[in-house]
Amino acid sequence: MAFELAKKGMSVMLVSRTKDKLDAVKSELLAKYPNVQCKTEVVDFGSFGQKDTKKMTDLLEKIEVGVLVNNVGMSYPFPQWYHELTETEVQSLMTMNMESVVWMTRAVLPQMLSRKKGAVVNLSSASARPGMGPLLAVYGATKGFVENFTTSLSIEYASKGVHFQSQSPLFIATAMVFPGSKVPVEKRATLATPTAAKYAKYAVARIGYDTITSPYWVHELALWVLSRVPDAIVGFATHKMHVGLRFHKKNVAKMAEKKTA
Repeated sequence: MAFELAKKGMSVMLVSRTKDKLDAVKSELLAKYPNVQCKTEVVDFGSFGQKDTKKMTDLLEKIEVGVLVNNVGMSYPFPQWYHELTETEVQSLMTMNMESVVWMTRAVLPQMLSRKKGAVVNLSSASARPGMGPLLAVYGATKGFVENFTTSLSIEYASKGVHFQSQSPLFIATAMVFPGSKVPVEKRATLATPTAAKYAKYAVARIGYDTITSPYWVHELALWVLSRVPDAIVGFATHKMHVGLRFHKKNVAKMAEKKTA
């Protein structure tokens, strides 16, 4: 999404926890779009809180933020029953997926309100939809929070020039969807599972229109069909699929290692 925004002539600030990765993306972005500015900031969203909000607010006050994309997040390494998660995993899911969205939005909102323009894009997931979260309960719940948070703010600030949007994709060919893949994740892309670059084109083009959306057309069509199916049937099918993944031999071995640890 940063590359898509840069392609449209927007300068970009990249915020993440790993300096080496930030520097690598910055170099790649500037090589492709030398006429834009790109800055980086190292922030660990796994422990993001009020002190980090002040830091980011002070930093971002010096630049004009037109679009904020809240895209940090984590899921389960594989589907698990809720009681199988460690307390650390539960806390990390909530901190990363919810608190980062709340505090980063708070950091940029005042300046957007003062200009009466801006857009906040929060990445959710199809797992937030009814029946889609069995064995991903905490992840799905955090993404449900993101969608409700976005909807409420969209109504609150509709007359103040700031647009809020939550995007809810299905699968995208990323390391989160294919953890530990021996094949480059881009090569695992299909029509229904686009590359991150392909998804980003649709995602950026949709900014400023809907409040809750799934911008990639295949995902949008699939979610439209699922919305017409009774929740109980969707839940049954998703539960069966996730239980199958839970007992895949690789995941059984991972769970054995986790219990030993």
